[in-house]
Amino acid sequence: MKVPYLDLRILDKTHKEALHKRLEAVLAHGRIIEGPEVQEFERRIAQRIGTRFAVGTGSGSSAIYMALKALGIGRGDEVITTPFTWIITVNAIAATGAKPVFADIKTDFNVDPKKIEKKIRPKTRAIVPMHVGGHLCEMEFLEKLARQHGVYIVEDAAQAICGSLGARRAGSFSTIAAFSMNPMKVLHGYGEAGVVTTNSERLYGRLKKLRHAGTRQDPMGRHFNQCDFISLNHKIDTLQAAFLLDNLDRLESIWHKREKIAKRYDALLGGVVELQQLHPDEVHGRYLYLIRCQKRDALRRVLAQNGVETKIVYSPLACDATPYKNRRSLSMPVSRALLKQSLSLPLHEKMSLAQAEFVSKTIIKFFAKE
Repeated sequence: MKVPYLDLRILDKTHKEALHKRLEAVLAHGRIIEGPEVQEFERRIAQRIGTRFAVGTGSGSSAIYMALKALGIGRGDEVITTPFTWIITVNAIAATGAKPVFADIKTDFNVDPKKIEKKIRPKTRAIVPMHVGGHLCEMEFLEKLARQHGVYIVEDAAQAICGSLGARRAGSFSTIAAFSMNPMKVLHGYGEAGVVTTNSERLYGRLKKLRHAGTRQDPMGRHFNQCDFISLNHKIDTLQAAFLLDNLDRLESIWHKREKIAKRYDALLGGVVELQQLHPDEVHGRYLYLIRCQKRDALRRVLAQNGVETKIVYSPLACDATPYKNRRSLSMPVSRALLKQSLSLPLHEKMSLAQAEFVSKTIIKFFAKE
C-alpha cells in the first residue's frame, strides 16, 4: 500500500469548482492587489483567533519577520527561541538584526519554559515559542514569565491554526502572532501566504505599513514614497486570500479528518512508540504526527520499503545551521536526543483509516521483530 506523506492534489470536484469561482470573481473585479477578499480574509482570521486585528502577508516567513519588526526588535536585542524548528523562525529573528538565543526543548518537542527563564537577561526583548506540529507550548507559564521580565511573546503559530488551550486559540496568548498558510498547512493556500494577528491598534498600523514597503498610503494618490520604515513587499495576493476564504469554510472538516487519523494512530501506536504529549485541555492543531523511538532510521527504511513516506524534522537543529554555527557549543541535550529518535508520519485529510492502520501495523511488526 502506498501512503504519501502529503497529497496536494485537488481531487474533490465540488471544491475545485468553488476555487474556479473564486478565481473568476477576482479576475472580474480586477483588484489583484489588496482586493476585497483580503479584507474579508483578515476579518475572518481575527474573528477565529479571537484578536482585534489580522494582517495578511505574502508568506509565513514574512509574517514572523513583520511581527518582530513591528515590535521594534533589532540590532542589540536578543530573542529567545527553540532550536527544534524550521530555520525561518531563527532567520526571521536574525534578519531584524537581533541575536537568536536558543533554549532547549521538552520531550513533547516544544521549547522548555524553564530553560527560557534561565536565558533571560537585560538584552532580551522577546520570546518566540513555536507550536511544534500544532501542539501548543505552555503558554500560560510563558505569559507570566513575559510579564515578570517585561518582554514580548511572539507566537510562531505557523503550524497551529486549529490548536487551542482551554477556550483560547493559538495566536491569542501573545502580543503578536504569526501563521503560515502555505500549501502544506491545515489551512492552506495554493502558493505562499501568511497572516499576523494582534490586539494592538498601534502594531496593526505598523504591520500595514511594513507589508507595503514601510509606506503610508496617500488618499490623493500623489505621494508614493511616504516611507516610515525600511521594509520590502510582504503583501498577500488577492487570489490567495480568495482561495483561503474557501478553505476557511472547509477548515473544520479538514481538521476533523486529520484528527480522526491521529486518533487511530494513538490507539494503535500507544505503548509501541513514544507519542507527543498533550495538555489536558488542549486541542491539537494536527499539522504533524510525531513519534519517538529507538532504531528510528531502521524503522524509516522499513516504512519506505513498504511504500510509506515519512520525514525527519528538523535536521540539523537550527542552532547548528551554518549561519549560527558559532553557537554549536550549546549542548541542547533533549533537542539532540529527539532529533535522533523522532519521525513524522503521514497525516493529511486525504488519508484513509486503512492507510493509517497499515502504517501502524508496519511499525508494530517492526518492533515485534526487534
